[in-house]
Amino acid sequence: MPPSPGLQTASESLLSPRSLAMVASHQAGRRIAAVLLGLVALVALTLIFVPWQQTIIGYGQVIVYSAMDRPQTVEAQIPGRLIEWRVQEGDTVQKGDVIARLDDIDSKFLDRDQPRRLAAQQKALRKQRSHAALRAARLETQISSLNRSRTAAIQTARQRVEQSRQRVLAAEQALIATQKGKQIARDVVRTSAVERVTQARLRIEQADQALTAAAQDRDTARLQRDRIQALFDEDLRSQRDNELAQNDFVKRQTEVGRAELALKVTRRDATVGNLDQNRADIEIARVGTEVERAKAALDVSQRDVLTAQLDLSKATADTSAALDSIRAAQESAWENVAKLDSELQKLDIEQQNLQRRTEQQNVVAPRSGRVVRLLQVGAGTTVKAGDALAVLSPATSDRAVELLVTDNDVALLSEGRQVRLQLAGWPALQFSGWPSATGTFAGTVSVIDAIDDGTARYRIIVKPDKTRIASGKEQPWPPAYSLRPGAEATGWILLETVPLGFELWRQFNAFPATVKKVPVGQKIDKDESGASAGAAKSDGDKKKSPFLKVKSPK
Repeated sequence: MPPSPGLQTASESLLSPRSLAMVASHQAGRRIAAVLLGLVALVALTLIFVPWQQTIIGYGQVIVYSAMDRPQTVEAQIPGRLIEWRVQEGDTVQKGDVIARLDDIDSKFLDRDQPRRLAAQQKALRKQRSHAALRAARLETQISSLNRSRTAAIQTARQRVEQSRQRVLAAEQALIATQKGKQIARDVVRTSAVERVTQARLRIEQADQALTAAAQDRDTARLQRDRIQALFDEDLRSQRDNELAQNDFVKRQTEVGRAELALKVTRRDATVGNLDQNRADIEIARVGTEVERAKAALDVSQRDVLTAQLDLSKATADTSAALDSIRAAQESAWENVAKLDSELQKLDIEQQNLQRRTEQQNVVAPRSGRVVRLLQVGAGTTVKAGDALAVLSPATSDRAVELLVTDNDVALLSEGRQVRLQLAGWPALQFSGWPSATGTFAGTVSVIDAIDDGTARYRIIVKPDKTRIASGKEQPWPPAYSLRPGAEATGWILLETVPLGFELWRQFNAFPATVKKVPVGQKIDKDESGASAGAAKSDGDKKKSPFLKVKSPK
């Protein structure tokens, strides 16, 4: 479709030489564009490559690091009346020098003769203790002697008991022997005597029968002799027969006499057997008497054993009672000694207390230093125990700085981090991100409090960086006479070195500073430029910004 005549006329008018001349570019515009592009490139390079030192600012004051060297008050140890001052404000004193003198006003120590009285009491108590100890020693000697006597008496009683027991054994053996003798006399001797009597009676009967037979034979022989004699007289028998008959009669007569003699002997034996039987009965009776005597002796010996045992028990009981009595007396003596020792110790304590009390009347300097202020003025001023008398600043060159940081910043700190300090009275030029400013001093974080001060602020203590000062890389802190405790101080705790662009991006977004993750117990070690050695990159920070390029250590 062909264009309309009106539109065509407008296009032609725009493309005319006059219009082109009006919108033609000038040489100055190109220069300005080039300058702006250069500035943009410069800013971009600056944001990427210019390093920035991250810091945490803390405010605080100069302190003495050692608690024993900090300014302290000199207090009155006892209640008293101020007599005199030995020093003036600003005087330098040594440890142990007398600063002031007090007069004790305690009623227990007003007696001037109290030391002498205590010494006299102590002397009297020591004398009493000596007597009590001597009495206890004598009782110990009595106990030793009584122990020896007790041992001897008990041994003697035991020997008597043993002897009585031996006599009992001997009596038992004698009783057994007599009983055996009685049994033997009854069973053997008397039986033998009875047997002999019985045998003698049998022999008597035999002898009587033999005598009767012999008498009959004699009578027969007599009749035979008389018959033969008659026949011989009548010559009926021979002479020989007569003689034989005569001889036979004589023989028979002799046998009768022998039988009579044997009968007499057997009767005598029977009489002797009767006597033996009587003697056996007498012996049995005697042995029975011996048995009774042995039983009586056994009873006596047993009673002796009981008596000896009672004597042993009595000796043991008597000596034990005596020992217990003496031991009780000895314990009483030692108890008296212990009581006197306790009283002596109390007197010693009182003497020591009195001596210390007298010494405490002189107020002495606990440390060498300078008297800053006298808090009690005028002689006659009454003070209580614990009242402050003066303020003393110990002579020490130990200095440190305590800074207060917020709870947002304390989480980024660790012991060993470097700090740049600006001290009151010392001009300095410090710029955040410039780690080595003029007039500042080097320090390291030594202590970080575990709790806040009640306002969500945490205290850190900064000590001089002795390593860098000793190596000559940093100037030493001001001398102690010019750097006084209490002077104000400002500290910049150095963190990590990051690109300037990342720092601006972090602050615009209110992100925390970059810190190196340090294992527990390990301190930060920094190089000369103030950057952390071996600083690790944070993955989160790398994702957040392309400007994050942590400087690596050389």
